[in-house]
Amino acid sequence: MKMDVNIMYDSGISKNEARAIITGIEQIMEFFPGRQFINHANKPWANGDYGSADWYVRHASILSRSGKVQLIADSILNLLDKEPWQRINPHIDVFFVSRDLTAEAGNGRFLNFCFGEARGRATVQSVARFRYLESDKKFLAIKTLVQHELGHIFGLAADPERSNTEFNLGNHCTNPGCVMRQALTAGDWTRNALESWRNEMIYCPQCMEDARKTKM
Repeated sequence: MKMDVNIMYDSGISKNEARAIITGIEQIMEFFPGRQFINHANKPWANGDYGSADWYVRHASILSRSGKVQLIADSILNLLDKEPWQRINPHIDVFFVSRDLTAEAGNGRFLNFCFGEARGRATVQSVARFRYLESDKKFLAIKTLVQHELGHIFGLAADPERSNTEFNLGNHCTNPGCVMRQALTAGDWTRNALESWRNEMIYCPQCMEDARKTKM
């Protein structure tokens, strides 16, 4: 079943950040044919519950520590799992937030932060830690992030037995120039984005093979 992809982002996302998100998705549409990419942006699309991207952010759980407040990615993913639109029309959700994210690390612990998390049919991602970058580097980093997280949803670099994969906070590709490489800092995301641009590729040939086999 070829699922459509719904794109949402909260009202704190700037026009240039939104452009990077949409550009990143447009560039990989040809790799995942037979589906629509629907941009709901940050405009309300229904009244009441689940009616806008800002509604999800307002109802997400937060973690407060050392004077810093972060959205918990898992709570947004749980809301996306429960949204009524999934029952009516199963789809993939791409959700961007302007606030900093964290994610559960098990045993009641949380990561210091995360750029994004993908689970099942949904991914939530944050631009917060890219905002100190120069405009062009921030654009490339956001574009690469959305391509990376959608790659996880579609099953890219998921086989630990393959020569190009490693397990580092999830399965990731090790091939230079592939956006499925792991990145733990904003600098890593910029490096991966520039390598991808210089190698004139988005996904490496081995990850492209995974893309052709995706059933999502």
